[in-house]
Amino acid sequence: MTTVGRAVAATLLLATLTACDATAAGPTPTSEPTVGSRSSYVPGDPTASPTVSEPQTTSARPDPTPTRSTTPTPAPTATRTPTPVTRPVIVIDPGHSGRSIRSRTTNGLLDFDYPNQPEMTEVFDISSCVADGLRADGYRVILTKRRASDSVSLTERAEIANRAKADLAISVHDDHGQGPAFQATYSQRGVSSNGHYPTMYRGTGARRTVFDQPKVAKASDRAAKIIARERAAAQGRPVGVRQNSFDGRAPLEPGNLALVELLADVPWVYNEMGALTGGSTTKRLSLAAETGYAKGLLDGVEAAVPIPGRSGSTSAADIRSCLTARR
Repeated sequence: MTTVGRAVAATLLLATLTACDATAAGPTPTSEPTVGSRSSYVPGDPTASPTVSEPQTTSARPDPTPTRSTTPTPAPTATRTPTPVTRPVIVIDPGHSGRSIRSRTTNGLLDFDYPNQPEMTEVFDISSCVADGLRADGYRVILTKRRASDSVSLTERAEIANRAKADLAISVHDDHGQGPAFQATYSQRGVSSNGHYPTMYRGTGARRTVFDQPKVAKASDRAAKIIARERAAAQGRPVGVRQNSFDGRAPLEPGNLALVELLADVPWVYNEMGALTGGSTTKRLSLAAETGYAKGLLDGVEAAVPIPGRSGSTSAADIRSCLTARR
């Protein structure tokens, strides 16, 4: 081989050896692996170590669709304003006056009242205790007299109830000329006969005055029946709904309706009870008789003019205590 040939062969051999060394050394990395990049680790290469990549993080993005709560929203509770309860107005009219009084009504009828003991004191005490009980039970009560001895005309008594627009008025009387079997209520309608009610009036001739308020009369009739029923239960004896008569009782005007009822524009019930005690016309009623009368009147008024939702009533014991204190 010539000298030139040997040189070329040596050059080729050196190039081949160099290439083999490069292959044996493995690939040269171009850059360090970055967080989040894939690892350059080649399985089976003992000279390389695996690069642990940090997990890729993704920034949170708002969900364009609004999230709806699965918990039902309770419906708003309606607030109801309590309806105020109307307190009925009751007028109580204790019978008789402290002195004799005479006047004329606008129709010319004689308005006459007079003292009558012991009735005047008895019925004032009974009326006062009924008033106390009704007030305790939620009623507004007006007495036509402040004291037993007050003198108030029948016209003034009716006007008191009319001005107050009373839901019901009651007159309270007793009769010491009658025994305890006499118990009565009197309405502005009278007592029907074969389904027909009489004309209710006072006076004769040009002074004759007729009660011409049918709605008031009907309400009075209803209340008179209720009060009679409750009085009977409390007094333990029958109480009748009757029709009055003032004929032959001069100087009172003749007719069949109490003057105070005739002059009233509101339902009115006139009450009487026999008060003859031990054969005496001047002896005061027993405490038991007064208590029964008062309790019957109170229960009758409350049944005739009830207060919605009211429960309970002033007891007979409370009324008895009131009457005892006044004796």
